[in-house]
Amino acid sequence: MRLHLKTAEDVRAELARLYREGKSGTRDVSDVSRLANVLGLLGRLIETGDLEARLQKLEKSDE
Repeated sequence: MRLHLKTAEDVRAELARLYREGKSGTRDVSDVSRLANVLGLLGRLIETGDLEARLQKLEKSDE
């Protein structure tokens, strides 16, 4: 299964899905925890990339 996790919203939706699976018992809570940690890292990387792109755009507009 390939997930499209390109935006913070994509990551948020996947985290919500994992939470529901853990809460309902369809996925082991330890798996949910590990995957949520990876998704948290991915979310921070996406945010950092977005901020870098915005900063570069601002710097170019100042030139």
